[in-house]
Amino acid sequence: MDKIARQVFVGTATDAADESLVDQHDITTILSLTHDTAADGFPAEVTVHSVPLVDGPQTDLENFRTAVHRLLTRLTANDTVLVHCAAGSSRNPAVAATAIALDQEVTLEDAFQRVIDRRDGTDPHRALVRQAARICTEFAE
Repeated sequence: MDKIARQVFVGTATDAADESLVDQHDITTILSLTHDTAADGFPAEVTVHSVPLVDGPQTDLENFRTAVHRLLTRLTANDTVLVHCAAGSSRNPAVAATAIALDQEVTLEDAFQRVIDRRDGTDPHRALVRQAARICTEFAE
């Protein structure tokens, strides 16, 4: 699990299920981006929001948009959020970078670079990067 912004961590499904790790970082909300809607296996004291995403061009744009919106909403509420997918290298960095760009009014490129600088193995699929750019453009309009 890696901290990429003041209130945002990215990690794996294993990280999200690790109660001691979640406690250590004062995580209050988990945003789960696994293929299927996750229902259990998370520490009881955290709020879990599940938005099923697949990695690659088959990712549904509306689900990606929903994930970004949920993360922005939780940041506005001052939650500390762990965004996770299976391996923590593509889906969660893409969603987190998009939300950071919108929340902190930085370029999407700068937000992705922040994630890359703070999380080894970050390698978002090009289709997710395109979706991120589309959402940032829509937000600016």
